Amino acid sequence: MTNVQQDQNSLVKEVLNCAVEAMKTIIPAQMDLGKPSFLTGSFDHHGIGVFIGMTGDLPGRIILDGDESAFASLGTKMFGMPIEGEMVESFAGEVVNMIAGHMGVALAAKGMTIDITPPTIIVGDSKISGFKQGIELPLSFAEAGSYRLVLSIEQGA
Repeated sequence: MTNVQQDQNSLVKEVLNCAVEAMKTIIPAQMDLGKPSFLTGSFDHHGIGVFIGMTGDLPGRIILDGDESAFASLGTKMFGMPIEGEMVESFAGEVVNMIAGHMGVALAAKGMTIDITPPTIIVGDSKISGFKQGIELPLSFAEAGSYRLVLSIEQGA
């Protein structure tokens, strides 16, 4: 493994760790993590996916993907009132934006440069492609559904 690959692997690990820590900080529910797996080139998306672009030391995207009912349950858990209809999509974008913001601050404290873009929300079934590699981390929150956190790394990285 070259030094560049080692450096990139270290960055990927730090980004994922900081994203998980951000979720633990923001979301008031027990989180269970599954086993991470590698993605190459594409993945299928169903439900609601929130994409936040990253620039800097590790260009790519952080994506949280889940069913509408899962995001609705998560919103209810966080705010103590039902989240329904178009508010589910708005909530999904906002909670992932908060996660990415906390992640960025934690990475900056470790000397890494990561800037984030505003969230893009994709609803329905689609195929996501155009990245060099990715890591998928399944996760769930008690009484708030199952999700997948995907870190996709840009072609040029």
